[in-house]
Amino acid sequence: MAGARTKAASSLAVAVLGVAGIAIALRQGGDDGTGPDATAEDFITAWQDGDLDAMAELVESPPDDFAPTYQGVIDALDVSEAHYELGDVSADRDNELAIAPFDATLTLEGLGDWSYEGTLRLVKHGEGDRPWLVDWSPAAIHPSLAPGLALTRTRVWPERATIDDAAGEPLVQAAPGTRVGIEPRRMQDRQQVKDALQTHLGVDPATVDARLDAPGVQPDHFVDIVTVPTSRYEQVREAIYPIPGLLFRDTTIRTGPSDVFARHVLGTTGEITAEQLDELGAPYQAGDVVGRTGLEARFEQELAGTPSGEIQLLDPTGAVVDTIGRIDGTDPQLLATTLDPQVQAAVDAGLEGVTKPAAVVVVDADGNVRAAASRPLDDGFNRAFAGQYPPGSTMKVVTTSALLDAGVTAETSVDCPETVNAGGRVFRNFEGGSLGTIPFGTAFAESCNTAFINVTADMAASDLVAAAQRFGFNTDYSLGLTTETASFPEPADATEKAAAAIGQGRVVASPLHMATVAAAVIDGTWEPATLLPEVDTGARPEATELPATTRETLATLMRRVVTEGSGTRASVPNCDVAGKTGTAEFGQGDPPPTHAWFIGICNDLALAIVIEDGGVGGRDAAPIAGQIFAQLP
Repeated sequence: MAGARTKAASSLAVAVLGVAGIAIALRQGGDDGTGPDATAEDFITAWQDGDLDAMAELVESPPDDFAPTYQGVIDALDVSEAHYELGDVSADRDNELAIAPFDATLTLEGLGDWSYEGTLRLVKHGEGDRPWLVDWSPAAIHPSLAPGLALTRTRVWPERATIDDAAGEPLVQAAPGTRVGIEPRRMQDRQQVKDALQTHLGVDPATVDARLDAPGVQPDHFVDIVTVPTSRYEQVREAIYPIPGLLFRDTTIRTGPSDVFARHVLGTTGEITAEQLDELGAPYQAGDVVGRTGLEARFEQELAGTPSGEIQLLDPTGAVVDTIGRIDGTDPQLLATTLDPQVQAAVDAGLEGVTKPAAVVVVDADGNVRAAASRPLDDGFNRAFAGQYPPGSTMKVVTTSALLDAGVTAETSVDCPETVNAGGRVFRNFEGGSLGTIPFGTAFAESCNTAFINVTADMAASDLVAAAQRFGFNTDYSLGLTTETASFPEPADATEKAAAAIGQGRVVASPLHMATVAAAVIDGTWEPATLLPEVDTGARPEATELPATTRETLATLMRRVVTEGSGTRASVPNCDVAGKTGTAEFGQGDPPPTHAWFIGICNDLALAIVIEDGGVGGRDAAPIAGQIFAQLP
């Protein structure tokens, strides 16, 4: 086996080493370098280097399967790195036989390190430069190996930990799933495929185009489009199975009580992508199922634990005759949330049929997130936590707290003209019209923009900023997922101050944050939102207190919005809903498009809903809030 390195040896070096120059602790040979120590050292060094030809030259009568046997072990165990350390070499009294112990540590891809002790037998076969050679058998690789036997390994992930609700009950569980994909070369009509996936599985056609047109996609690839519970696939099987190009594969997925249940929060699982494989590293391998979105992805390593494996000895029939090693993985850790399944179900039902992008968040008085939903479902953007929108007239709750501090009462007379000029810009009421001189409480209930701009005209901009910060604006906090909170910049002039007072201009907030604004009116304390009560998600702002009279007045005014003002469509019989509508302008146009908002309180829960480009808060968002409130326990 002398000469150029064989293909097997070359692949061994690549598979095993990966790193050059790794230090090996070896005993030195005899004084003249011809003792058994020298041969053992050279053999171990060649093994470390993956040089099977050099190893074979140190073996007495190497068998034909010498190199394949070594390579077979590497392949069967999926060895990515190896380290060998030679111990003290000892010869017998006649100096004809020597034993060279060694320690081996093999890194098994996707499992970790496995260490064992082995020995090399060396025999003296003559004089000359190399009087000692290795008396080789498969036992030189591992003591348990013998002719006809082989090594293999197992690799098993532990059962993924649960994501639990506020009561400690699992929200997700394993269930049969179906991966729906496309094989491009079999597809006859792309539009037909896109239409079917959109109609029957709610897949955005743009998602299909993006996957099919992604770099590297080949005609014979299985292009993953969506994974759904098998029960849902069976419902639409007759409609989508016959369509040329669509392929279906069985898998296991994690599902909540329904396939829409808090999907953007809980997230999804699926086969690991190339990008995730690079990001997660060991012990992950291609084909592993991992969290793809939401909490499943953010807490992948905690929820998954790490795999365990056994190194097994096989007989010629492939039967396991012994287990000679084990690598123990780590246990997964459950993730506790504040979600309430009944509240979440009410939110999901309330959003059924909403065709525009939307988000809803429900929190309790302590800021615990009881439900959160974003639409559309196949859009990965979590609008509920990370969306930033001008809050429009829902911001008047905050502005009113500043006015109450300044001495304004519900009975204070204010002017509500059709238009008002602030710093050279003309502001108007959303639907035009004028209410004349009215009590401030009526201006709040009817959401009169011009009245709010008039009554805040002499107020210092810093007072508005202070009021906003009392409701958590300009603070940072995270729920453990991407979280955008709320920003209320210092107004630069009269125009900006007027816009900020009615939730426009540079003021932005997430639905999550506006839910906490409403929640502050329940008990008079603004609390940052919490989703994962047992996880340190980073710095959190302190809770802030509202004066008792401010809280009481806000609660009364918000109740009037629902009983007599712009939010009557949120009224339900099972609780005294209090709220505030919002119609927030954005973008360009005359008039510009608007987001529809509603924030409200029902018993001890607070809600915020936004519908992007959704029209009018009282007309379009308030009824959905009412539907949700009506279904609450």
